[in-house]
Amino acid sequence: MVREKVLVVDDDAVFVDALSAVLESRFDVMTAANGTEALARIADDKPDVVLLDVMMDHLSEGFEVARRLKDDPATCHIAVIMLTAVDEVYNFRMEVEQSYVPHDRYLEKPVEPERLLEVIDEVLVAQRA
Repeated sequence: MVREKVLVVDDDAVFVDALSAVLESRFDVMTAANGTEALARIADDKPDVVLLDVMMDHLSEGFEVARRLKDDPATCHIAVIMLTAVDEVYNFRMEVEQSYVPHDRYLEKPVEPERLLEVIDEVLVAQRA
């Protein structure tokens, strides 16, 4: 059985390690610490799902990566789940609209492991449809 590939893109190494530990029992997990690394990994390894932090080297880096993925015919099919703690950091709720940034789902950090796995399963089912 071929396992789906999940790319975790976040500049918080502790968060990446924790997320990877949750995901590794069900998925092949790859990681990247910023948008540049993420785009290179995506080009080389073609993940099925990208878990993408919004704020990395600069505040909107995740949005830029998501736009590039969804604008490229070679990668537009890859599911993008945006992850952010911006409401904890800046004390406001961020509403991410499809028109502003193309993504499949949006989750706030911290995310419960069961909820994350559920959302990944949902986007994979939608991707296959």
